[in-house]
Amino acid sequence: MSERAIGDVNLQEVARVAGVSASTASRVLNGGSKRVSSDLDQRVKAVADSLGYVPSLSARALRGRRTAIILLVNDPRTASIAAIAAGMEEAGRAADVVVTVSATGPDPQARLAAIRTLRALNPKAFVVAASSLTGPGVSQEIHDELADFQRAGGGLVLVGDSDLPAPAIRFNDYESARVMGAYMGGLGRRRAAILTADHPALQYRTEGFLHGLASHSFRPQDVQVVECELSRQGGKAAALELAGLQTIPDLVLAGNDVLAIGALGGFRSAGLEVPADLALSGVDDIPLAQDVLPGLTTMAFPFMEAGRRALRLALAPSSPSEPEVHLRGALVVRGSTLPAIS
Repeated sequence: MSERAIGDVNLQEVARVAGVSASTASRVLNGGSKRVSSDLDQRVKAVADSLGYVPSLSARALRGRRTAIILLVNDPRTASIAAIAAGMEEAGRAADVVVTVSATGPDPQARLAAIRTLRALNPKAFVVAASSLTGPGVSQEIHDELADFQRAGGGLVLVGDSDLPAPAIRFNDYESARVMGAYMGGLGRRRAAILTADHPALQYRTEGFLHGLASHSFRPQDVQVVECELSRQGGKAAALELAGLQTIPDLVLAGNDVLAIGALGGFRSAGLEVPADLALSGVDDIPLAQDVLPGLTTMAFPFMEAGRRALRLALAPSSPSEPEVHLRGALVVRGSTLPAIS
């Protein structure tokens, strides 16, 4: 990594004028485990000052002492990822480590290239959103690259569900969804539908919804399950599909808040009112969930706490037991769900 300075003076120039090797100059100016004599230390620093050399802070931070923790995600713009990053940054400040977020994008080959590039910066650990390790086209090469990073002494922590062997922060999607299903099933409505997507967490939530609904005598085969794109537009399209059925559901459980908020707009455009015509719920408790009208009933997951825990696991000595932390959601009831009017 090249180190440039004001006046285009680099480390090699400082070393030449001081009559030392570049590695010796680097130990004096950038720190390192090996020490130099007091005379050499003073000579190199004096030359650096006289030439106006300014070392690269990024090189110092990312090399040698491994002080950086990198959060790897597909898309950092989602509310849950933003909260996880905020929790990591808060814990990182307390631990005197640098936390940075890298958006690797949806393309697996681009993701692999990004991981290899980031490894060259010598971070202390990667914290990886498990959603970036699953899905179409994710190659074994990505798993192998992260496993090789671990073998080389780097830390690895997963956030979410993955079969990669590493310490993990997991959200109890199934049990949290079961609680939501039980709540929704108890509203006295009888025509249930679930909005879901091709995503591991949402598949677990669908199973939990069905279990919770079953505690109120809903049969799984009678529940309409609609798989859609994991976006607001996907939720809206799914809602319009349900609104066009001969028998319209009066109870809709969405796999996350993004789908639910999209569905809210879809039902409204179809002339259906929430909660008068149907009750609607989501999962995650993103900030917008309390701002829409009516406010969205949801399960609140502690994403900031997940970030804090992930950072602490990343800094912990490696453990053969591969510890896991399981975090459960809390039911938040708002205006989108009311009991059926008898």
